[in-house]
Formats: sequence, structure tokens, C-alpha cells
Amino acid sequence: MHHRQGLSERDRGARSQLRQLLERADGLIHGSLIHMARTCGKARCRCALKGQKHQSWYLGVSAKGKPRMKHIAQAQEAQVRRWVEAYQRARALLEEMSQQAWQRLEQPKE
Repeated sequence: MHHRQGLSERDRGARSQLRQLLERADGLIHGSLIHMARTCGKARCRCALKGQKHQSWYLGVSAKGKPRMKHIAQAQEAQVRRWVEAYQRARALLEEMSQQAWQRLEQPKE
């Protein structure tokens, strides 16, 4: 069944979810959280002496075809994770809405 504007219930639901997501989100960010384990290069450090690498998180994204990474402080990890998840959910909802629009375009006119 279609709404008077030609939108299906599924499309209206995706729009509603997107609107709610945007109202509740404290941020959106395009990228992926990447866990890195590295050695620092200091001869007397635990990473060199004991093999205990330094653990950290980075936000990775490809910008204009070039990889870009930003270190994420431990205090920011939960916030950035929420932003990434909100962005991914918003993108999925937009894709669903786009698919619905394609289907409407492909339907024969009455």
C-alpha cells in the first residue's frame, strides 16, 4: 500500500528511522575504527624487551583516494565508536530509501 505521496510503508519507516537517528545521535563520522599494536622503537621499552606491543585505536578513512588515519584517545573511543555506528546505520537507511526510489521509477505509470 502506498501513502498519498507515493511512498511505501517500508520507505516511510526508513525515513522515520533516519530522522530519529539524526535527532538522537551526538555525531556521525565516516570511517572505520582500527585496532593497532605497534612497537615504538625504544630499545629499553617493554615492547622491545618483552614483546608487549603498544595498543591503540585509529579512525581510518579514504579521503580523495588517499588513506587517512587519526589516533583516537582511549577517553574518546566509546564516543567515536557511537559516531561510526550512527554513520553506518544512516548510510544503510539512505541506501534502503534509494532502492525504494529505484523501484518506484521502474514501476509502469498508470
